[in-house]
Amino acid sequence: MIDMTPEEFRHLGYRAIDLLAERLGDIRTAAVRQPVPPAQRDQWMHAPLPETGTDAAALVQRVADEVLPYPMGNSSPRFFALVNSPSAPLAWLADLLAAAHNASVAGGDHAATYIEHGVLNWLKAMMGYPAESMGLLASGGSVANLIALAAMRNVKARGDMRAHGFLGEGPPMVVYTSTQGHTCLQKAVEILGIGSAFLRKIPTDADYRMDVAALRAQIAADRAANLRPVCVAASAGTVNSGAIDPFEALADVCAQEDLWFHIDGAYGGFGILAEQTQGLYKGLERADSLAIDPHKWLYVPIECGCVLVRDGQALRDTFSVLPPYLRDDRALPWLSEFGPQQTRGFKALKLWLVIQQIGMQGYRALISRDIALARALQAKIRARADFELVAAGPLSITCFRYAPPGVADAPALNKRLLESVQAEGQAFLTGTELDGAYVLRACIVNFRTTEADLDTLLDVIVQAGQRALAAG
Repeated sequence: MIDMTPEEFRHLGYRAIDLLAERLGDIRTAAVRQPVPPAQRDQWMHAPLPETGTDAAALVQRVADEVLPYPMGNSSPRFFALVNSPSAPLAWLADLLAAAHNASVAGGDHAATYIEHGVLNWLKAMMGYPAESMGLLASGGSVANLIALAAMRNVKARGDMRAHGFLGEGPPMVVYTSTQGHTCLQKAVEILGIGSAFLRKIPTDADYRMDVAALRAQIAADRAANLRPVCVAASAGTVNSGAIDPFEALADVCAQEDLWFHIDGAYGGFGILAEQTQGLYKGLERADSLAIDPHKWLYVPIECGCVLVRDGQALRDTFSVLPPYLRDDRALPWLSEFGPQQTRGFKALKLWLVIQQIGMQGYRALISRDIALARALQAKIRARADFELVAAGPLSITCFRYAPPGVADAPALNKRLLESVQAEGQAFLTGTELDGAYVLRACIVNFRTTEADLDTLLDVIVQAGQRALAAG
């Protein structure tokens, strides 16, 4: 039976809340992550399609027994991988309430529509972005960047892009990012038909920021080759090192060259709120579009990204299609006119609640604290003879190596020890490459992390490294 009585739902709901409360209580002591047993993986992936129904209480218990023991790990204070924050517990309840409300936020005169508009206004204010711009919540930074670049393509098209695509467009469009730009930008130019052959990856300076002189030279070379430069896609916090591109200089280039200025701030956009970053975001307000991810540094559950576009009409002109059944119930333009989705989930509720719970003062303190912890980690690394600090960006990412004296190939050693660290689960981080060499990378976007967790991280790396060296 699909439906439940209020009492049945209440009983099952209490059980689910108890499971989450137990998880909350165990976060500091539990393993960050543990490998999923092969038999369990196989059971999930290859179970036969159920022919008959199963009791709902038994299914909730199955989640407790099979699913919850194998988290991604980002709720733990010792999770330093990727750019995945823990989510505020209030947001867990918000997702439950939003799911029960089950609104399709395409538009119309109902609560979810107005709450999204309100939340978008808050996000503009946080970022210092023009209030008259238009925005949209999306699944994450990849889709937010895609939506922004789709608007760019439509604006920069010489003909009717929506009707004819690139037919008759003439010389190929060219988009510019840095060698540290996120891979979602490549996906976007491929999906949009521009093609990755026309995504120019501009060299960076010593701080991994886009080199403005190299950008100018590449634009000139492309114009000389009868290509059509259309867009610079800068980064407000690269995922490798947290570098923030020089926005003011890039905005000047775009104004002089008549290019669309886009900023990918999926990781570091909200770093604008930190006390340590004053002045680093100057020029962001001049961007034609901006991608940000509340599900990173605003501590709400995945999925919750956002795109902001200075010219709201340009965004609407890129996506608006109005079938007859959507021409009433129109207190405002439908949100679905500003992006690719018609059916849209109620992502705004968790943001609406958590932003009110934390407030701007709280966010400034939390994000500043994450950056301060990253700087504390860097200081610990500098103070030790067996570690090498490779990159210490302005945000909360630290790139480093375990490099005890006498080790000839530290990159290879770090690649080996990382497997052991990840498998053991006392702490979890990932690696990356900078300047062609392998490094460990620790990202702190976590309101639970303490300085003691940093010490644990370094200790488990040393232990894994010593084992790797002993094994030869």
